[in-house]
Parts: sequence; C-alpha cells; structure tokens
Amino acid sequence: MLKLGLIGLGEVAQLIHLPILQRLGGLYQLAGAFDPSPSVAAAITKRWNIAKTFDSAEALIASPDIDAVLVLSPDAYHGRHARAALAAGKHVLIEKPCCLAPDDLAELAKVAAAHTDRVAMVGYMRRFAPAFVEAKKRLPPQSDITYVRVRDVICEGPWYFRQTDGVVVPQGDIPEALLTEGRELRTSMLDAVLGADAPTDIKTAYTVMTGLSSHSLSAMRDLLGSPKRVIAAEIKQGGTQITALFDYGNFTAIYECMIGDVVRFEASFEINTRWNRIAFEYPTPYIRNLPMTLELQHSTDDDNTVTRLGPFHRDPFEAELRAFHSTITEGSWNRTPPAESMADLQLFADIIKAARR
Repeated sequence: MLKLGLIGLGEVAQLIHLPILQRLGGLYQLAGAFDPSPSVAAAITKRWNIAKTFDSAEALIASPDIDAVLVLSPDAYHGRHARAALAAGKHVLIEKPCCLAPDDLAELAKVAAAHTDRVAMVGYMRRFAPAFVEAKKRLPPQSDITYVRVRDVICEGPWYFRQTDGVVVPQGDIPEALLTEGRELRTSMLDAVLGADAPTDIKTAYTVMTGLSSHSLSAMRDLLGSPKRVIAAEIKQGGTQITALFDYGNFTAIYECMIGDVVRFEASFEINTRWNRIAFEYPTPYIRNLPMTLELQHSTDDDNTVTRLGPFHRDPFEAELRAFHSTITEGSWNRTPPAESMADLQLFADIIKAARR
C-alpha cells in the first residue's frame, strides 16, 4: 500500500480525488496532507481520516511517512512542488497543467530524468478513460482519416457540484504574503510566455488552454500526434471562446472551446474516415461514475450500422490513480511523464500566435 501525501485540499481534492482514494483503500493510505488554509486542512483531514496534517508542503515532502505525493497546489507551484518531491525520493502525480511555462516544465523534466527510479506522472485523466482507451485501439490508419472534431463546450463545475456536494473554502486564513507570492509567480510565468503587454483576452485564453483545453488537446495528441501546424485560430468572448484549425496533412482537425452559462458539458471527439466514424463524449467529472459510451459507425452504399460499446462507469480519475499505482508497483508504462507535456505548451503557444495573426 502506497502512503500518499496531498499538497492542496481544494475543490478538486475534495470533490474528486479524496472520494476515489477512499474507495481505493487497498492501494493507497491517506498518510498526510497540507493546505495553506488551516481551516480547510483541519476540516478535510478530519472528514477523510487523513493520518497527519503538515504545516508546509516542504514538511510533507520531507516526511519519511510519505511514499508518493499528489500535487494539487495552484498551477504556478506545480513544477516547484514536483521537483522537490522527486529530489526527496518520492513518486509524484501532478494535476494538469503540469506547468504553466516551458522553462518551469523543462526544469521539472530534467529532474525527472535524473530520478528514473521514481515515477512522475501528469494527471491527464481523460487519456485513462476506458472509452478513450477502446477508441485508441480502434483508430484507423491516419492516412484514412478525413475529418476530426474536438469540442469543449461546457458550463463550469460549480453549477453541477452545488447540487450534489459542498466545498470547504478558506476562512480568510491563508497568509497574505503567500497569496501575494502566488499572484506574482503566476503573473511572471504568464508574462514570460505571452509578454507583459499581452491583452487580457489572450491571457485568459492561455489559462483556459492550460486548464480545460489541456485535457482534450493532450488526448488529441495521444490519438493523432501533434499537428503539422495551426492553420488558423480565433479567440473571442474575452478569451473563453477558442476555435482552432489543425493541419494533419491529409485532413483538418477542428477544436472548439466555449465556457458559458448554458448548462451542458460537451467534451467530445469525432473521428471520420470515408465509411467509418468513431465518437465519444466525456461527462462532467464533478458527478462521479457517470456512464460513457464509445460509438462506432460503419456505412456502405446500401447499409448503415451503429455499434455502442459500454456504457463504461469507471471514473477516469480512478483509472488514472490505478495506473499511477501500477506504474510504481509493477513497472507499468508511464503514459504521461512531464516531458511529454511540453508538446501541449508548444501547441498552446502556436494557437496564441495564430490568433494574434
């Protein structure tokens, strides 16, 4: 059983990771946690029976009672906390985005390469969903593909989880110096990537891509590889609407992203050849174990058949945590090491560049 420490006990930890980790009690022991809000740390460690509360991320990482670290801290701290954990001999699972800036990610990849006996995995949970894994097995040759559409048209998570659960929030007890440090660190990273004079909509679009879009665009790369180029891109609605066209040689892939207030969660893939279609759609992660199906369509001149596989009910986050465990304990293939995320940051930069044109 792996003794797991959590850095960060916010929304995603409370609503997703901790309920799943409790079910995976045969694989993981909740050995410790740190959150910069003492009120959140006290409430959540008690609720989920976490063995120990640490006063800092550094103390948790240094503890001999921790085998592996789940990095759930704010995005700008991911690289720092993951590097420290690896240097301390811990395995590490990093929530996406792995890092906000290429320099930060390059440093992390270097540390991971120097600690090959430790597992460093990025939490692209959609790539572990059973329907996605089945779709990958059934992919046609890329030379046969004629059209690909990827969509993230969603309403944000709070609309869903307010009806099913509550989130413990800080009671004004995060040190002001830490809040200031976090804002300055994030700003410096975004300025390094986009330029200090980048318009607000460009900065918002980049944070949308490193957050929501990283799931789908990483999954697109997993299925198809990186595109040859970004043909065109548009950013609208203050940065919350992103449309991009990707050149894959013999076909074009289109990515549509829109965060709005109409209640829907359309996170979907569609891959077409002349006579066949593969399609699947992810449900909102904020309601656990919702069904997911894989649709396979085959047409001929005089016939048309649609086959649905599933429904699959295993939560992608659970599949990801099981994969992390098996990579550590059985030497299974690590599908999402930090260095692999560099292609995402390059693609985001290319989308921004195309939009600016």
